[in-house]
Amino acid sequence: MTLDSASLTAASDSPLRLMPKVELHCHVEGSARAQTVAELAAHHQIEIGVDDPADLYHYESLAEFLAAFGTVCSVLQTPQDFHRLAYEAAEDGAYAGIKYREMFFSPGFHLERGIPFDVMWQGLVAGVAEGEADFGTRTRLILDVDKPKLLGPAMALLEIARGLDRDLLIGIGGDSTERGIDHRVFAPLMAEAHNIGLKTCFHVGEDGPAENIRHMVDAGIDRIDHGTRLLEDPELARQVIDEQIPLTSCPSSNAALGIVDSLADHPFAAQREAGALITLNSDDPTFFQFDLADEYERIAATFDFDHDTMVAINDAAITASWLDDSDKAVLRAEFSNPDLAR
Repeated sequence: MTLDSASLTAASDSPLRLMPKVELHCHVEGSARAQTVAELAAHHQIEIGVDDPADLYHYESLAEFLAAFGTVCSVLQTPQDFHRLAYEAAEDGAYAGIKYREMFFSPGFHLERGIPFDVMWQGLVAGVAEGEADFGTRTRLILDVDKPKLLGPAMALLEIARGLDRDLLIGIGGDSTERGIDHRVFAPLMAEAHNIGLKTCFHVGEDGPAENIRHMVDAGIDRIDHGTRLLEDPELARQVIDEQIPLTSCPSSNAALGIVDSLADHPFAAQREAGALITLNSDDPTFFQFDLADEYERIAATFDFDHDTMVAINDAAITASWLDDSDKAVLRAEFSNPDLAR
């Protein structure tokens, strides 16, 4: 597999890096800097299996990626660790031009290590607030359930979510592998999340079939994460397009993990041309060693998109966000201000 523009890194003053952006598919744990992982591992005396933590960030499959993801999660032990994680994610996001981000966190990876939910939540809340104050990166959080654990643990996490700050926690998602999982089991999770006022999204149609997308659409999903295989089911694609159910696409991540053979083979352009409400995202920026600005550069180069097209793709992210209409209008007004792109 190849990343067609893998060596391309946007210059600090490139128009696409300077463009103010919205990102809807990024994992806070997948934003952990290698140096931070090294320092926290040393501080907590945790063995991570490599001398150089940068070596963790090399893999060729989703299974290898998830193993590395678990190793990185293992160094997060205290509220201060989660605070640092969220704060640095905001700083790195600001460098990519991100002004607003809806970001996943994955409690399952931490709870199974005995880390109390309050430890991670306290740290994330503080890091998000400080990151917004210092860097202007406004972040809202999505609680991701671990799909292989199925419905019981997912519903337990939803119960915790009931009592959390709804200005910060805005949705429930589901990540990890798809294969061998009947996604229909999560329909009650989707229904109850909506009952308590949370939006919903799920990683589907990435390493699993379009059928998984269909099951979540039938469950009333608000947004589809990845959705790479959508066009393989024309009837389903027509429904998703007609209803303008957003897709949070991560093309370079998909290429890096072998979901597609190369960036040029990714269906992003075809899905967009078909009328899908599709957005561009980095997924796990430090794990894949590129940020959202790099992704914009890569997609523009791969599919020969001009600047106006990239602006339109970014505007789709505003539409697909879970901001209310007045906040979306404010964001569009801010983004039209040329002083932001300096």
